[in-house]
Amino acid sequence: MRQSIGLNNDKKALGDSFIKAANHWITYGEKEERRGAADEIREIKTDEKELLKYVKSYGIPKIKIYPKVSIIIVNRNGIEHLKNLANSIYENTFYPYFELIFVDNNSDDNSKEFINTAFKNPVLIENNFNESFSKANNQGAEKATGELLLFLNNDIIPLYGWLPRMVYTYFKYGKETVGSVGSKLIYPEQHQTLPLRIQHRGISFSLSKDFIRPINIGTGDNPFYDDDPGVERIANTAACLMIDRNKFTEVGGFDESYIYGYEDVDLGLKLIKRGYKNIFCKESILYHNEFGTQTQNTTDELRNRRLNNIAVLKKKWGDYIKQNYWDSILDNKKDMFSFHPLHVAIIVSEDNPETTLGDYFTATELKLSMEKIEWHVTLIPRTGGNNWHVIPNNVQVVINLLDEWNPLAVISENKSLIKIAWARNWFDKWAKHPGFADYDIIITSSKNAIPLLQKHTSSPIYFMPIATNPERFLKGEKKGKYSSDYCFTGSYWGHPREIIDFLNPQKLGKYKGKIFGENWDKFEKFKEINHGFIPYEDIKDVYASTKLLIDDANTVTKPWGSVNSRVFDALGKGVLVITNGDIGSREIFNGLLPVYHSEESLTKLIDEYLSDEKKRKYLVKKLQTIVLENHTYDNRIKFIKSILKKRSAQKSLVIKIPAPNWDVAEEWGDYHLALGLKKSFEKQDIKVKLQVLNEWNDTTDIDYDYVLVLRGLSKYNPKSHHLNLMWNISHPDKIAIEEYNLYDHVFVASDYYAHLLSQNIDSPVSALLQCTSTELFFPPEESVKNELLFVGNSRKKYRKILKDLIPTDRNLSVYGTNWKGLIPDKYIKGEHIKNNELNKYYAGASVLLNDHWDSMRENGFISNRIFDGLACGAIILSDSVKGLKLYQS
Repeated sequence: MRQSIGLNNDKKALGDSFIKAANHWITYGEKEERRGAADEIREIKTDEKELLKYVKSYGIPKIKIYPKVSIIIVNRNGIEHLKNLANSIYENTFYPYFELIFVDNNSDDNSKEFINTAFKNPVLIENNFNESFSKANNQGAEKATGELLLFLNNDIIPLYGWLPRMVYTYFKYGKETVGSVGSKLIYPEQHQTLPLRIQHRGISFSLSKDFIRPINIGTGDNPFYDDDPGVERIANTAACLMIDRNKFTEVGGFDESYIYGYEDVDLGLKLIKRGYKNIFCKESILYHNEFGTQTQNTTDELRNRRLNNIAVLKKKWGDYIKQNYWDSILDNKKDMFSFHPLHVAIIVSEDNPETTLGDYFTATELKLSMEKIEWHVTLIPRTGGNNWHVIPNNVQVVINLLDEWNPLAVISENKSLIKIAWARNWFDKWAKHPGFADYDIIITSSKNAIPLLQKHTSSPIYFMPIATNPERFLKGEKKGKYSSDYCFTGSYWGHPREIIDFLNPQKLGKYKGKIFGENWDKFEKFKEINHGFIPYEDIKDVYASTKLLIDDANTVTKPWGSVNSRVFDALGKGVLVITNGDIGSREIFNGLLPVYHSEESLTKLIDEYLSDEKKRKYLVKKLQTIVLENHTYDNRIKFIKSILKKRSAQKSLVIKIPAPNWDVAEEWGDYHLALGLKKSFEKQDIKVKLQVLNEWNDTTDIDYDYVLVLRGLSKYNPKSHHLNLMWNISHPDKIAIEEYNLYDHVFVASDYYAHLLSQNIDSPVSALLQCTSTELFFPPEESVKNELLFVGNSRKKYRKILKDLIPTDRNLSVYGTNWKGLIPDKYIKGEHIKNNELNKYYAGASVLLNDHWDSMRENGFISNRIFDGLACGAIILSDSVKGLKLYQS
């Protein structure tokens, strides 16, 4: 029921009977800057008449003091909107003491004449050109004489009692603490896509597309829908926003850096930071024909405004929003920063409880534990006819359990999607997958696998074993059909299993044994104890009905020490496990878990623990305690949450590579330099994204903190919300002083030129020479022999060292692109050498040839080939470069 706020009637809200369960989703166009998207759309059977009854049901509140309200309206060529406003504001306001201030931005549609005739004693400010929304509203505020300022769009139609309800709310929540008051805005009946649906119930944030963006809460919801999670908001839309004039002045008014967008979000954040509260008043209801005027603007204008506004918001509030948003969704606070919890997608083989594939059950247990903390979880199966690489746009995190899935093939509008791999087996396959390096976070159930996996990624790797769900397995009940002294649960899929050789039921004749799983009927020795496949839901009863479980870690888990789920599940239930996984026993259970290595040792252990119940129960109690305290899925979700919190606090860097596109990136030395930098930065816990030239100016870098431009021949225009760094690694003659000054810091791959530049530009300058990667360039055990070797692209120019050398009777090998036609074919040995093979060529050459472009040689830019070659132990013949002697031994 609606809670009374002192209004003069207490009728139950009309329209409650029309609310039904949600049945579809909606999304909205890119051109609209802060459009929300309702998770649930409640179907309603109503019309405008019903809605107006609903609005009137709130009545008019009784206010002891009526402070003067200055209503400020910005207008440009909005005469049709002004006609609607004039017809409604006097009829529906019910407030005795307000003034109207219009700020006209050079209208030519008779708006000014209409304002002077249709409104009572208006104050009209006339601008000679179209000022920004912020600037125009600030102008209106300067002219205001009221204690309260109320910013109102010209495309608003006020409904019954809207203003006294806002003023009442201002007093109710404490005039000293209230920053702003906002209203419930509804699309009018004539709206093309969402007639009589909510447009705004306050502002929150959502990770959408390319950054954490402000959204309007409730867009598309039933207007009768009242179960708001409190009334405090980060901000209220300035389409209808009331604020104490002194507080507006205190925080500096609207920031005029914004151009028709996010200025109200900025105002709300400034108020919050000063300790004030932004209050949403659901009883104040108005129609809003949103973007009625902005639709006249071109697509380019809207895009440029959007990018400007994002840049300003990011620069001022990026870190503050990011940290609070992630805290909100990870902890499911449902606070001002987000009213929605984290949405996780889990990649599985199939979404079917009858499956025999274990990843589904792991995913199911993860899902149950995530849902306990109210995260939203979607399973995405390989089977079922859909593309399992298509990730819903509102998913923030995807956890993949299968090595076959390719993170490079992801289809999602969310460019900030966090991709997590949980490698639980087949570690060699995971490492060799071409998309493995694209994961943001790697989790593995094997400590031994970490060195292997780390060779193939620069992403952080975390050890996280499989676990159990005690809420499931402790509920297991003894059932006669599952009764046994010892049992095994698991299937045979043609891969070698030690249980086939080591378990001999005939030697254990005095004990009752059972095997549950697929394909054990292929083995005559198990004929008497084979009981076939059982559903996952029944395994808890199997464990409740046995005394001892045999674990058979297979060939893809045993050498790596990865412990199977059956071990955690059975021990969690209180059933002793005997395993062949000695590594897992040591790492997870401090060596307490009994281990077998042969038929004799397995038979002996089964007899030992079945014949001594006291010994068995004593040991299993210690092991059960270890599991229940440390190895539940609830523990695992806490661990995943801690990883995500750590990542949310990470600084992030984009490295801009001058390679034209990804198809040819491998051929560019700059790409390999960037790859080495990426690995080194990520070791310092900095998230890194690489961009090639054709991506430099897209919006996928919006949510990153820093930009590092590897400046050679291509110029980049820095964006103001980043901290911009240039590393000038070549061609200094192509860079103007003005360009250097656009950067927050300039690094130069030359001591000489860094000193020279520091005397001529305003930006700080540091010398930062090129370098090598010791992971790639080192003396190899085997090498590729060449007498004279040159590796480098011609860029369709005859390189000096080759021009001086050719023709030669020596055995010269040239590798690189575009040499055909410049030098004789007999010298050209290939267009490309893989970067991880270069050290074999450098070390195998009798002489490695090197030269520099003229501007590099003259200004002391030492080629990275010098560093790479020397790291391999090569003898290098190079032209002379300023400063090179400083680094000769």
